[in-house]
Amino acid sequence: MRREQHIRRLVDYARQGKMKTFILGAASAIVTGTLIPYVSRFEFIVLGIGFLGVIPLAVREWRLGTIRASFNDNATYQRLVRLPFWLTLCGLVMLYTLIGWYDSGSAGPSFFILFAALCIAMFVFQRAFDYVILKLEPDYITDRELHRELK
Repeated sequence: MRREQHIRRLVDYARQGKMKTFILGAASAIVTGTLIPYVSRFEFIVLGIGFLGVIPLAVREWRLGTIRASFNDNATYQRLVRLPFWLTLCGLVMLYTLIGWYDSGSAGPSFFILFAALCIAMFVFQRAFDYVILKLEPDYITDRELHRELK
């Protein structure tokens, strides 16, 4: 029963969070739109990626971490459920660093290799995180399970 209750709470948040994510995305579009006259074309794309893609994801990860933290009082578990949020922010900073490096003109084709490495590293970190946290909390609901329940 405990696992079903966890799934129900996460699914309820995910369904209710769709409207909040839309509102956050619309606000981000407005902010990005007001900055258009002040930035070059390439930097506009960078702002769009950050505001419209990663920032709402970071907010979602923080909220899901808060809900998941209520499922177990273990201090290690409490820290680990926040890890996806911090990985999202680190990925954003690394993405901005890579794009800034590419924009400076000194990157060359190695940019694409590092960008692919960043994407692969984030995927591997997520899988490793799921493996570690499932050993600590068998009732943990992974993002894949949550997406299956939403369908």
